[in-house]
Amino acid sequence: MEGEAFIAIFSIFFSLGVLPLSILYFIQRLNAKKLDTIVKVVELGGNVDPDMMKMLSGASNSYKTDYKYGLVWLAIGIPLVLGIWLEGSWSGAVFGAIPLFIGIAYLISGKYRLRDSN
Repeated sequence: MEGEAFIAIFSIFFSLGVLPLSILYFIQRLNAKKLDTIVKVVELGGNVDPDMMKMLSGASNSYKTDYKYGLVWLAIGIPLVLGIWLEGSWSGAVFGAIPLFIGIAYLISGKYRLRDSN
């Protein structure tokens, strides 16, 4: 009984503590590298323009990004819905359908962005 309680407490601590902190650490490290790059450019006498900032941020607002996110969410949502539906009932699978609907929304958004870009 004590081993089961330890595993439950450890998994809660890990999921609520270690994972978010590690994500924040990697985000901070990425931002520090971006800042170092900007400082080096300015030290060498270069100008920091909006195009360079956009390139460093890595943000791509294209339809391909929406398609990629949509396919990832669908890859999570479809097996989740099918697994819950086959093991339990449809009422439980409705909650698992949230990633499925997010994926569909991203695919629709990508379709509209593709249409607007032409």
